Amino acid sequence: MRIFRVPACLIILAAFVPSFGTTAFAFDPSKIVESDASTPKIFKFFFSFRKDGKQEEAVSVLKYAADNGNSAAQWKLGRMYQTGDGVEKNPLEAFNIFKNLVQRSSDTQPNSPDWQFNADALVALGNYYRLGIPGTDVDADPSQARMMYTTAAMVFHHPVAQFELGRMQLRDEGVFGQEKLGVRNLRLAYEKGHVGAEALLGYTLFEGALVRRNPVRGLVMLGNARRRASPDELPWIATLHDEALAIAQPDERSAAFDELLSNVALD
Repeated sequence: MRIFRVPACLIILAAFVPSFGTTAFAFDPSKIVESDASTPKIFKFFFSFRKDGKQEEAVSVLKYAADNGNSAAQWKLGRMYQTGDGVEKNPLEAFNIFKNLVQRSSDTQPNSPDWQFNADALVALGNYYRLGIPGTDVDADPSQARMMYTTAAMVFHHPVAQFELGRMQLRDEGVFGQEKLGVRNLRLAYEKGHVGAEALLGYTLFEGALVRRNPVRGLVMLGNARRRASPDELPWIATLHDEALAIAQPDERSAAFDELLSNVALD
């Protein structure tokens, strides 16, 4: 039997040839996206990979851009970890991303491209500090939450921050003697269309403890807020509305009902 011998040079060459059938190359986003790439270019690649079902590559592009200081990429990546959109839900990872975004954007100028991302990140941090993150070192810290909300409300005029700060001030959550400021913040958020602010401000008007009592207007605002509320907001808004209806005078309920019907007809 004749034995064929493989030349030594071919054996050496084979050692340096990758096996394409079994080994996948690691995706390197720096090969397609510059470190200072524009936000539209970053998201063009991100959504293109997503459309093709390449979620890992899409996330890699965002992480690369976020590591290089792109605020839009940082915000999107934080939101993905916050909600579990395309990645495993990880509140602590989202918290750290938002915190890094805020620290990097501390000198953001008003109305600059990064302005809104910084404001939204402050609100997200405020929410995490207000509730804490179970199973982590991030404990509930009302003072830190208040600091985040105050910055976002006063510097960025963010309606969610105005609402959350106003709610804390109204409830005396470590903010003593600031109920009037709470009403003011709720009013500012309400003027920007915030549903929760409309509900709390409406109840405040109905109750009349901090402002001149206007029960009909209060009931109308509560009813409007209930009609516009999201599934997450509806339970507490409906509870406030039902409580106010239960103690309202018949003529107050009737007048509010007529005005609500008129508002619905106008819509």
